Amino acid sequence: MSSTYSGRPDQTSQATTADFAAQAKGVARDLKAKATDMTDSVTRAAKDQASQLGGAARDMASSAKDKVETAVTQQKSVGADYIGSIAQAAGRAAHEFDQDLPQAAHYIRQASEQIQGVADTVRERDVRELVGEVQDFARRQPTLFFGGAVVLGFAALRFLKSSAPGQSRPNGFEQRREG
Repeated sequence: MSSTYSGRPDQTSQATTADFAAQAKGVARDLKAKATDMTDSVTRAAKDQASQLGGAARDMASSAKDKVETAVTQQKSVGADYIGSIAQAAGRAAHEFDQDLPQAAHYIRQASEQIQGVADTVRERDVRELVGEVQDFARRQPTLFFGGAVVLGFAALRFLKSSAPGQSRPNGFEQRREG
């Protein structure tokens, strides 16, 4: 056996290796370009989705805000009407006292006018303004604010009990019999 290996690499094998290396570099460049394009495409899609989600969230928040404002405005109107009815009741009570206690009737009438003023203020002002005024009043007169909150709580409880549908209230005779 004779050795045909001369110690030098064959020229064709060098050319094949160089071609293979060039092809590998080309494939790597293509893969890198495709990866960059894919990354850009995914980034654009994510930004578009985020923009759409942000828009949808803003629309939902705006819709919820509008619904809350509508509900608060309606409840504010109901509250103002209730306060107005209290003022009217106080006015009727003042009329009842005119004959026997005119001085008491005068003070009750003044209270009625003040209560009606509160009702008008609630009806006319924005909710944010009302909340700000209540907060300022609570800071200036905490004791009076707390007392007023207790009175309003009792009034609201009485209002809710009287407006509960389908609920009959026992009369005095039934209460004595049950107790």
